[in-house]
Amino acid sequence: MFPPFEWDPTGNTEWCQYAYGLTPQYDWVFDYYGGKNTDKDFMKLSNVIFSNGVIDPWHSGGVLTAPNDKVVTLYIEDAAHHLDLREPNAADPASVTAAR
Repeated sequence: MFPPFEWDPTGNTEWCQYAYGLTPQYDWVFDYYGGKNTDKDFMKLSNVIFSNGVIDPWHSGGVLTAPNDKVVTLYIEDAAHHLDLREPNAADPASVTAAR
């Protein structure tokens, strides 16, 4: 379905500069919001819940450890992207019900 593709940031940057006259800012989200060092960048957060589903392809980039005692992190077995945020369903895994 998806042909093999090797990411080439140098080639992509050159193409963007040629096509649009712009240089991509690959780390913009980290520079703007923080997150490279979650212990430091998120240490003043409060009342935040970071939930991560084990079968969610994005969980490896999630916040997996709480930066302080006012933040909750959940690592939910048998869960995928936003399953814990959806309306309860009889087909929900027990791990998602417990996390809610």
